Amino acid sequence: MSIQTLRITPIASFVIAFLLGGLLWLAAPVAIGRALRPWEALAGAAAILALLEWWRGRRLRREREQIDSLRDSALW
Repeated sequence: MSIQTLRITPIASFVIAFLLGGLLWLAAPVAIGRALRPWEALAGAAAILALLEWWRGRRLRREREQIDSLRDSALW
C-alpha cells in the first residue's frame, strides 16, 4: 500500500499528529540538546495536525474533481 492510496480519516489525522508530536518530544533531547516544553510539543502536534488536515482536504478535493470529470465525460 503506497502513501498515495492511504485514506486518512479525521480521527486518524488527530491520532497521527499527536503520536508524531510525542515522537518529536522524545527525539528533541538528541536533536536539539534539550527537552521540549509541553507547550512546544503541543504546538508541534497542532502544526502537524494542520498539515495533515490540509493534505486530506486537498486529496478529497482532487478525488471530487476526478469524479466530476468522469461524470461530465460520461454525459458526452
